[in-house]
Amino acid sequence: MMTERTMTHPKVHLASLGCAKNLVDSERLLGRLATAGAMVGAAPEEADILIINTCGFIGPAVDESLQTIRDYGHVKRQAGGRRLIVMGCLAERDAGRIRSELPDVDVVVGLHSDDEILRACGLAVTDSDDEARLLLTPPHSAYLRISDGCDNGCTYCTIPLIRGPFRSRPPQVIREEAHNLAAMGAQELVIIGQDTTSYGRDREDGIPVHQLLRDLAEIEGPAWLRLLYTHPAHFSDELIDEYASNKKLCPYVDLPLQHLNDDVLRRMGRGVSRDDCLKLIERLRKRIPGIAIRTTFIVGFPGETDAQFEELLALVRELRFEHLGAFAYSREAGTAAHDFSDHLSDTVVGERIRRLMLAQQDIAFEMNEAQIGRTMDLLLDEPTEEDDLWVGRTRFQAPDVDSVTFVSGEDLDVGRMVEARIVGSNDYDLLAEV
Repeated sequence: MMTERTMTHPKVHLASLGCAKNLVDSERLLGRLATAGAMVGAAPEEADILIINTCGFIGPAVDESLQTIRDYGHVKRQAGGRRLIVMGCLAERDAGRIRSELPDVDVVVGLHSDDEILRACGLAVTDSDDEARLLLTPPHSAYLRISDGCDNGCTYCTIPLIRGPFRSRPPQVIREEAHNLAAMGAQELVIIGQDTTSYGRDREDGIPVHQLLRDLAEIEGPAWLRLLYTHPAHFSDELIDEYASNKKLCPYVDLPLQHLNDDVLRRMGRGVSRDDCLKLIERLRKRIPGIAIRTTFIVGFPGETDAQFEELLALVRELRFEHLGAFAYSREAGTAAHDFSDHLSDTVVGERIRRLMLAQQDIAFEMNEAQIGRTMDLLLDEPTEEDDLWVGRTRFQAPDVDSVTFVSGEDLDVGRMVEARIVGSNDYDLLAEV
């Protein structure tokens, strides 16, 4: 049984799984817990309360969440008196499974259940600031979520089932949060949402995302704005113009295309054709000097033929994306694609992913070689174990998802912006000297 002291000031450990949107949920919850009197950041074996913010997007993420719950259940059994709380996307999607299969779990809550979690921790629920955040990223690079949910209706995607319809946050709330993050030392604001290019369309007081970016650029402090999770069907000419003119907006476009065959795109429900995607890429590269494009593709969508995959592979070689990720199609209950025919074997999908990533590897290595000799700004994320060698990123490298730049120099600090010369490459990563 928890003591009166731990009920008043419980020691809390939180594990956050999944995407950056989930991470922001975790940061907001930690902010509320700390405000209510909890001691957050305890090691698992020392905590009174163990919280897991789960991901339930696709099968591998579900497996990771379930295994993490089992691991923390073992920690709980090692010392009595702890509570294990499971929250987040998997809890929203399949709470019944968690309750039936994982008896160590004491509380299961879905999304937007912070009040319930505070009560489960023995803390009073007050009208405290719901926007308070305790950052889990280094303060110099912070995520800024501008929307939640999704209305796009892609046939493979569970996000609308979990997160609900698309909802933009009020622009004044976003600007206030950006000011707060800047005051905490943010040099980079990484702007996220399920579909950032749809921002503002659902609100009477809404502004389009290009106007929001222009407003955020006026905030003193952050040197970089980085926009992630754009959609090719909603990428406007005005947004391209903003990239071209906004000096703080990194010339880095995160553009998940998912495929480049018309029939596959149609069955995916993407709302764009192959030509739409190719023309958008052409406009981006023509109007935004030095742009880096990151994309992702789903391999093995139901019915994807050899010829359709070969078309995708040929276009990847032709288009030469700066960053590319490939993922195996995951058959998810509740999605339209779950009931499609002609699902492919794991062997076929695995071989296609291998070929696609080998093609991209050659492109990435060649592009890195072409960077040698250039001088560019680097944001320092953390030191390595080697003396005077740091992990940094250029404007063309997003946190957590892309390669990095290892930079050598003396008297460097976390969060510092330095000018460095690219002197070499190590596979996907760059090497630089201040």
